[in-house]
Amino acid sequence: MFDAQGVADLFVAVATVAAAVFAGWQVRELVRQQREAESLETRAVSVMWQATVGPHKPDAPDGSAVWVLEITLTNPGRMPIDNVHCTIHFDRPVRRLRHDGTADEAAPSLALEQTVLLGGASRSWTRTVRARFDAEVWLTPAMWATVVFDDMHGNPQTTSWPRRTPLRPDPVAD
Repeated sequence: MFDAQGVADLFVAVATVAAAVFAGWQVRELVRQQREAESLETRAVSVMWQATVGPHKPDAPDGSAVWVLEITLTNPGRMPIDNVHCTIHFDRPVRRLRHDGTADEAAPSLALEQTVLLGGASRSWTRTVRARFDAEVWLTPAMWATVVFDDMHGNPQTTSWPRRTPLRPDPVAD
């Protein structure tokens, strides 16, 4: 029936097929893990903010006060992202105060841009704003941000921070 050489050849053929199937499965798993890691890196592009100067009471007759905000955008991934547009949203209109003493029109958000942000890098902005002072609702906890950018494949992506939107009161006009 089967001689020793035939059995050995059959065994080698089966082992070769099994090794090829296993290698294919390993490559498929590696590609899946790589895609998952890229997705996590993309979703982790984040923005944080803090008030480096915050008022204790209004400093103007209209009930407004000045805050100095430090805003930091971070790309924790390994690859750069580009066409980055970061929008900081407020629960009340704010006026950006510029270094030359001028003030922008009141708006419910600030727009920040960065052409390219390298992997593992951060970009910080310092912005001075004037807004209605509300002792009950402090300015920074009532803020939220959206970051829109192109990932390493050129696909548009959006992240929002904080991930869970806090309850915000209705905005009150200046």
